[in-house]
Amino acid sequence: MHLKLQFTEAGLAACLSAKDKGLKAEITHMAFGSHAYTPSKNQTSLSREEERIEISDYEDQGKQLRVAGAFTGELEYPIKEIGIFCGDVLLGVYSQANKLLGYRTPAVKIVQWFTLGIEALPTDSITVVIGTNNLNLILDKEFVMGGLAFVKGQTALVKQAHWSMQLSEQIRQMEGSK
Repeated sequence: MHLKLQFTEAGLAACLSAKDKGLKAEITHMAFGSHAYTPSKNQTSLSREEERIEISDYEDQGKQLRVAGAFTGELEYPIKEIGIFCGDVLLGVYSQANKLLGYRTPAVKIVQWFTLGIEALPTDSITVVIGTNNLNLILDKEFVMGGLAFVKGQTALVKQAHWSMQLSEQIRQMEGSK
């Protein structure tokens, strides 16, 4: 999903401040909220933030960044706003009046990728900091159980093939002894 974020004045100030110091502002979190509206550059928070998570993975594509996060847990709410944060500073927000972007339920884990157009930010002023749950390392219970079921199925097939080979060899030996 490519988002055209409304960058905030506070977010742009954080980027400029970091760049002036020879540093980069660090994108660290993304958040979902449950209120649909037209974002403002004066915002400092989401209108109705429901959940904030660390960035779990990213890909730098030059004028765009792809960031991802895994939303897990027992929360349930309509997703109507998305925020990208540099620490505690709201860098940008995406929302549209009267538009539902998705729905978060406890039964469904959401691993969401967002493509952020960063052309409006000062050149070379941001970086992405990966949190502790790097998506390349996430092995949840369902994934592990699926892998175990696959291995057990393959083991049964190998045993069956071995048994068939032994039976075929016995039949060949019996036919050869006549």
